[in-house]
Amino acid sequence: MITTEEIKAVYQRRAGIYDLSTRLYPFIGFRFEAYRRVGIEQLRLRPGDCVVDLGCGTGLNFQPLLERVGPRGKIIGVDNAPRMLRQAEKRIAAAGWNNIELRVSPMETFVFPEDVKGIFSSGALGFTPDPEALLCRAARALPEAGNLVIVDLKRPEKWPGWLFHLYFVLLGKAFAVTPDYVRGQPWKSVEALFASSSYAERYGGAVYIASGRNPLPRDTA
Repeated sequence: MITTEEIKAVYQRRAGIYDLSTRLYPFIGFRFEAYRRVGIEQLRLRPGDCVVDLGCGTGLNFQPLLERVGPRGKIIGVDNAPRMLRQAEKRIAAAGWNNIELRVSPMETFVFPEDVKGIFSSGALGFTPDPEALLCRAARALPEAGNLVIVDLKRPEKWPGWLFHLYFVLLGKAFAVTPDYVRGQPWKSVEALFASSSYAERYGGAVYIASGRNPLPRDTA
């Protein structure tokens, strides 16, 4: 299984071409930008809210998140690869945004702010050693009526084995996304941790969108 440091090294090397590579995904029908926007809608953010973008990378989620929290809101982007965050800084400077904070940190050790209202992660959760533990911490950090949304990859049950492995060669090999990335079923943790949850699949079952609203009390979750 690939280690956290190995993943960090891959994204340090690939930071400069990351955005370009994502523009190629639609050519194989992989509309990850559209999937992310669906997830961001499910955060139910309001103007002035604070939202955490876990594994924010180069900041591809910032624009749609800012459309919801507005100039009085705040985005905290968290990523373990400093060079990815440097690309995010360039995006922020070019757009003139002044309400985005960037934190260099592994997702699993990030300390959530007290005023967080929404937590979002897209294409990153599988890189954590224990996704379920991270989701548990995230749920506990949210207030009543807080929302968490995950948009990520999963093993498509109906795909033949050869197609599943080809999928990772085409989409993920250059960015450390291996079959190990889709271990576990984090969406079930979301269901267990929140009073209200939803689950949907995209791309033939290879992508899931899991959302949770109203975290359960700690002694219940």
